[in-house]
Amino acid sequence: MKRILFILMMMTTGISLSQLSTTNPDTVCYQSASPSTYTIPSVGSGTYTWTVTAPGIITAGQGTNSISVNWSTASPGLITNGVSVTYSSPAPANCPALPVNLNVLIYQVIPTITALGPFCESDPCVTLVGSPGGGTWGGLGVSGNQFCPDNVANGTNATSTVTYTVGSAGCTFSTSVVVPVYGTPTLSPIQHN
Repeated sequence: MKRILFILMMMTTGISLSQLSTTNPDTVCYQSASPSTYTIPSVGSGTYTWTVTAPGIITAGQGTNSISVNWSTASPGLITNGVSVTYSSPAPANCPALPVNLNVLIYQVIPTITALGPFCESDPCVTLVGSPGGGTWGGLGVSGNQFCPDNVANGTNATSTVTYTVGSAGCTFSTSVVVPVYGTPTLSPIQHN
């Protein structure tokens, strides 16, 4: 009878614990410091019990229909049933709902930069190549997807830190390399004795 009352309560509110708007698996950016929020539609004033697979840490909301989770120390890859929630209706019924599980994908892209330099400051501009394609470039001597050594060294030896940033699935990943640029030597005039 308790189970029937709980099911009837769920049907009359038009909300089911299995109605989630999050795509399974949920995607979380590798080493993201921002907490992930997980919410399930409220079905009443009972008790919500959340479980998160380590190394995820619930930082807020346990006992409610919404929690915040810190995944910053999780390794890249799929965490099966990374987030789980159960619900028990209020006393005196205390009827439990079946748990709802969500897989969590800790997403990582490792961008790479094709080897650069060393350069002389008089060398021509070169096209920068990074993988995966479609990223953005930054750094001293960088213009668009070109590296121009003459914008780095002004007659002296110098370096430029060239950065390649890729956005994917709402995440941002970067890599950088230090590129040496050598100044053009200056000869003194020829002396005649």
